[in-house]
Amino acid sequence: MYAKIFFSALLISSCAMADIYKYTDENGNVTFTNSPIKGAVRIMSESNPTTNARRPSGESTNTVKSPRVAAPSPLNFPKVDAATQKSRDSNRKVILAEELNSERALLSKAQRSLQESETTKTAAEQANPKLYLDRIGRLRETIMMHEKNIASLQSEISRVR
Repeated sequence: MYAKIFFSALLISSCAMADIYKYTDENGNVTFTNSPIKGAVRIMSESNPTTNARRPSGESTNTVKSPRVAAPSPLNFPKVDAATQKSRDSNRKVILAEELNSERALLSKAQRSLQESETTKTAAEQANPKLYLDRIGRLRETIMMHEKNIASLQSEISRVR
């Protein structure tokens, strides 16, 4: 337990400053350090080794970017040809458009229900105004949910290739 807490603190305090090594002694005690010692195993490497290097004057520290390396797919990983993927994207776009139309219809229905509810009160709601406010609140929440769904669907449709 202590080693996990110490390791977390070490990670936080030495974030991107040095490599981290794990050493287990003959009694099973675990030590984490940023200094290499004999028998220790490096468990974390400095993420950006050029951060400590001197930069020419005028160059900010934000301009140094670490290169991204794409991991290769496993040999047995299924591959999809371009035509199949295009067909899937097309189907996805159709499904999203149908969902968008459905949400728009539900939003319209909810807005009509709210307009009708604002002008009419049942006998129970006239006797207890809290019931009326609760019903109106639920209808407004429903409208907000449909508006959020529409925004999400529009965003998703814009990302389809």
